[in-house]
Amino acid sequence: MRRWRLVVAVALAAFIAAPLLLPTTKLFTDPDGRPIGADVPRIVSLSQTTSLLVAGTLALCLPTGVVAAVFLYRTDLPFRHTLRALVVLTLFIPLPLFTSGWQAAVGSGGWLPLRWWNAERPPDAVFSSDGNVWTPWGQGIGTAIWIHAVAGLPWIVWLVGRGLRQVDRELEEDALTTTSAWRVVLLVSLPRASAWIAGAALWVALQTATEITVTDVMQVRTYAEEIYTQFVLSDRGALARTVIVSLPLTLLVIGIVLVAVRRWEQTLPSSLMRLTQPKTFHLRSWRWPAGLAIAAAAVFLIAIPVGSLIWRAGLAGSPLSWSAGETVRNLRQAVGSSSSTLWNSVVVAFGSGLVAATLALVACWSASESRGFRTAVFILVAAAWAMPGPVVGLGLLALIDGLLNATGQGIIADVLWYGPSPVPVMWADVIRFFPCAVAVLWPALRMLPTELREAARVEGAGPLREFVAVVVPLTAGMWLLAALTAGVLSLGEVSGSKIVSTPGGETWSHLVFAQMHYGVTSDLAARCLLLLLVVVAGTCAIGAVRVLPRVIAAARVSFSAQRLPSRS
Repeated sequence: MRRWRLVVAVALAAFIAAPLLLPTTKLFTDPDGRPIGADVPRIVSLSQTTSLLVAGTLALCLPTGVVAAVFLYRTDLPFRHTLRALVVLTLFIPLPLFTSGWQAAVGSGGWLPLRWWNAERPPDAVFSSDGNVWTPWGQGIGTAIWIHAVAGLPWIVWLVGRGLRQVDRELEEDALTTTSAWRVVLLVSLPRASAWIAGAALWVALQTATEITVTDVMQVRTYAEEIYTQFVLSDRGALARTVIVSLPLTLLVIGIVLVAVRRWEQTLPSSLMRLTQPKTFHLRSWRWPAGLAIAAAAVFLIAIPVGSLIWRAGLAGSPLSWSAGETVRNLRQAVGSSSSTLWNSVVVAFGSGLVAATLALVACWSASESRGFRTAVFILVAAAWAMPGPVVGLGLLALIDGLLNATGQGIIADVLWYGPSPVPVMWADVIRFFPCAVAVLWPALRMLPTELREAARVEGAGPLREFVAVVVPLTAGMWLLAALTAGVLSLGEVSGSKIVSTPGGETWSHLVFAQMHYGVTSDLAARCLLLLLVVVAGTCAIGAVRVLPRVIAAARVSFSAQRLPSRS
């Protein structure tokens, strides 16, 4: 088993650890990368903007998400099953769709423009004939906070809901004998789920701080956005200094993530624990008012951006008017103009998911019986999770450059550099969503019966045979779920993969991101709607994977009952 762990360690180091380490090790040796006095104001400004963006996002979505999770997962709220399904669906909607949808609704040229959406006047503002400022996108921190909060809310609801359903039912029932239900929720249920609440907040904070999709078009300068901007401008010195000055913050975040992962891991049920159904709190007279209020909020947050994209995709004529035929025509035109890119993006995304899930499954299995290896995997997960997307892209780019220098021209150069090739994009997606696959698979590996593995070893099974005969059959469903999850998330990845994409190897999200800088046109709206359809299909596949085992088990029970002889 030690040799097997060594092979797995080498694979993780080569494919994930090396791209994460190369930006810092290479830039520390670069004379242009040493911070200078002129960088201090910029560093302070980047720190303030990044902190404000994260704090504002959490202030909006964390308390709202915790309250919604209590209602959806622990009460008899009407429509709760439908609303849970909507929460799962919105988990995987890419940031470009959220951004474009809300811009089409309340931004410049939207059907419900809001003054605060364009609160800041950019230096290159364009004035219309009536003297008003026109920009293709809203500018400023407020709009970026709103988009990230709307995108992060489903993750808060889902993760906190998962934690609330694992609270010990006996503790809650004992507390109910002395106090009211709401005090039980506040004093027992929420504290017991605090690790999940902290994990949800950390997940949203890192997604907000490491992404560039929103901040790039909103002109908000965070660390991740500054790194990407300097890369585009080819300012080597500023790029090196930005990466280096962001390193202490990244290391701090890695430490926080490691502590949070350890605490989350300790809250997972062991293989001997059998969780009972969580207690349902009854809302009584508040049941229907609360259900209608939450349903209305969900419709507001989903229908407005999606409906706005449909509206914008169907605008045509002078004066502009909407028609369903124009919407269909633009959708067909978007498919016809770049249908190969769309389907290639789907294949690349789910290929990335399969690779990430397989690598995560092997890593989790290797770490299940080795404390040292498990710590190393958790550190790697924390580093991949905490690194800004552009830094991941820069590290992978440096690794590819080193491989080309070592191997020269040939098939490796064609696959990794000249293209068109999906390999660099897939590689970036695997690094970015490897932590997500580990989070899905680690609970399943942790709960595997140790007796089966020991029995296989007694019969002389080696590590490979044990993995194929025991681990794979028992975790196949969760492996497929992890692959689909990472694949759907890869559909919207831009910040890391865009840096390493080869000519002709761009994905659908890259095309959407490029068009976003010119406002929400009818063509962009149609592309976003097509991407949304693919995401919905992928989410339905994830739901089918979760439900299919239960359906098969129920069918087997029903079939067995029909074959039993009836009593006379």
